[in-house]
Amino acid sequence: MATSGRSDLHGLLLRACERAGVELINDARVVSYENTGRGAGVTLASGEVHEAGLVLAADGLHSAARKLLVDDEPVSSAYVVAYRGTVPAEQPRVQGLDLSEVVVHVGPKCHFVHYGLRGGELLNQVAVFESPRAVAGEEDWGTPDELDHAFAGTCDFVQEGLPFMWREKWWRMFDRDPIMNWVHGRIALLGDSAHPPLQYIAQGAIMAIEDGWVLGEHVARNRAADGTVDWDAALFAYEAVRPEHCRRVLTTSRAWGELWHLDGVAREQRNALLRARDTYDYAFVDWLYGPTALTVDEEPPMFTPVPLSSGGR
Repeated sequence: MATSGRSDLHGLLLRACERAGVELINDARVVSYENTGRGAGVTLASGEVHEAGLVLAADGLHSAARKLLVDDEPVSSAYVVAYRGTVPAEQPRVQGLDLSEVVVHVGPKCHFVHYGLRGGELLNQVAVFESPRAVAGEEDWGTPDELDHAFAGTCDFVQEGLPFMWREKWWRMFDRDPIMNWVHGRIALLGDSAHPPLQYIAQGAIMAIEDGWVLGEHVARNRAADGTVDWDAALFAYEAVRPEHCRRVLTTSRAWGELWHLDGVAREQRNALLRARDTYDYAFVDWLYGPTALTVDEEPPMFTPVPLSSGGR
């Protein structure tokens, strides 16, 4: 099935929050977090202070809250940049394509993805490549001329899609090393603040949604009849479930990027292995959607990190 766009998801979540009585305040940047006697508090750039029983820091790649748990600046650069662009379904470019499928063209130091959005109304295209200027340490990298050069040797279908890209904007790809501690008193990380991944297995947004669902389940289990919540118990269970799964996603995303962008003999070996697999063999990614992501047992499981192969298992 064709997926929805990011703005569609944002709208769905916003409407759900409004129905639940959540107040959304825009343009309020949190500059610091601290634990308090009654929970935790945040200070905004305006100087305003807010306090609650629990503070969830979903403040992204450059999270200020993460610094309470680990000092891992700077972010890790993959020297990779992404361009995006959508094409209306009535355009000749889209004719004959199955918009229910996600199609990936992989090549040396680059790949090109396309899939349907909004029930087949749009074709979404993403072009990703390794930037020579980034590798060389130059400041101005990922520019449209690098895009054209990176895909100059690709097939006609891919090159014909490049003019549909939004060439005035591009996204440089960064991630961070996995961390296993997400909770500092009554301050807890969620989403990219805890686990910003590279994009290769498309798990960034869903990991944040899973974080929220798992924490919500444990909050419900630790809510007393009078409505009070045992936040310490809920956060303990949350931290027991989510970090190991997300660690595996982060390291597998890095490995898949390397796998997709191979060249030479390694590229031929990869192609031979992939051709030998059955089209519907999803063994390498079954774990993404299995119980390791969402386990909410009464007794949180204890995980032991294990090395990953390029295939993710």
